[in-house]
Amino acid sequence: MPTTVLFEVHSLRNGNWYIDSVYDDREQALHEARDLLERRHHRGVKVIQENYNDETDTSILRTIFTEEKGFEKPKHGRHKPSPPLRAAAPPRKKKEDSDFVRYIVMLVLSVGGILLTVIGLLAFMIIMFGGK
Repeated sequence: MPTTVLFEVHSLRNGNWYIDSVYDDREQALHEARDLLERRHHRGVKVIQENYNDETDTSILRTIFTEEKGFEKPKHGRHKPSPPLRAAAPPRKKKEDSDFVRYIVMLVLSVGGILLTVIGLLAFMIIMFGGK
C-alpha cells in the first residue's frame, strides 16, 4: 500500500486556524510549531499528521501536537488526540488583501506628502523672488 505521510502546521490567529506550512518530516514540523508559538501574533499552534493512501484515495488525519497560549497543559495522562478531520480548510486570503490596501494607502500618502512639499517650496520661491 503506497502511503504518503505529511505534517501540516496550523496556527491560531485572530480566532481562526490557518495552515502555516507542510512538512514531510515530523520533527521539523514540531520544531516549526514551537517556533511559531513563541511569536507574538500566534495564539496557538497544532500539528496534524495526514496519512494519504494512493490506492484508495483516502486520508487519515490526526492531531499530534496542540498548544495554545494562556492554557495549562494536562498534568497527568496523555493528551487525547482530536478525532480525525475530513479535510483541512484552505487558508483565507484576507491577510494578502489587507497588505495590498495598506501598501496603496502608504503609497498615496507618500506621493501626496512629496507633492505638498514641492508646492510649498514653489510658493515660497514665488513669494521671495517673484514679488519684485
